[in-house]
Amino acid sequence: MKNSRLTGVVMFMLAVTWSQCGQAAVSLDRTRIILDGKDKSVSVTLSNDDRHAPNLAQSWVTDADGNKTSALLVLPPLQRIDAGQKSQVRITQVRSLTDHLPQDRETLFWFNVRGIPPKPDEANVLQLAMQSRLKLFYRPASIMKKDSSDRPERRLVAEREGEHLTLKNPTPYYITVVWLGTQSSQRLNGFRNAVMVPPFGSLPVKAGLPVKAVQLWVGYVDDYGGLQMNRYTCDTRRCVLKGGAPS
Repeated sequence: MKNSRLTGVVMFMLAVTWSQCGQAAVSLDRTRIILDGKDKSVSVTLSNDDRHAPNLAQSWVTDADGNKTSALLVLPPLQRIDAGQKSQVRITQVRSLTDHLPQDRETLFWFNVRGIPPKPDEANVLQLAMQSRLKLFYRPASIMKKDSSDRPERRLVAEREGEHLTLKNPTPYYITVVWLGTQSSQRLNGFRNAVMVPPFGSLPVKAGLPVKAVQLWVGYVDDYGGLQMNRYTCDTRRCVLKGGAPS
């Protein structure tokens, strides 16, 4: 009983605190960013979803490990966005540095945006700066896709060893897998979170595919942030998409 009362008090205090928080409301127009090597820059639209107050938007790029990088610059790094308005930031490559990145595969970066609300007039109000992080892929000109129908992700292979799966990526692109299932509506046991398979790499996944399964549904995220579902055919060694992976 005592623990129950304590929990109730804590939840009430959190609710009151949350109701008194000043929250930033800066959102983006996409869920991933691709910078083609042939392009000098790529633009991203930021929106201030707060219709009553302006917000500051602070933007920067980090490498795959979260360290700040000089290879890609964000302009402007800090800007004010009026209530209910939109603005743009431009991510520009520094060719003297991007030329030293691998040219036979994508390089992963992170695009970070922190929304900072105005200082509240009231006392005892907690101000929260909300931060978003998007995957940013630098794609060298040598591996640019021909058009939207070019989907090398379909070449992803799922190798089997008993009930265990290893995803193998024979392409120069990062492949984000968000679904593994025996049906398009039945997820594999153990597969809970999206995984990202690196270029020319492999990744064991914590998911059990029944030994007798003859098909595997694989869902991956395309360049536009959309979900693409494909039905793979399985034998005792591996699961492949017909017409996708080489034999």
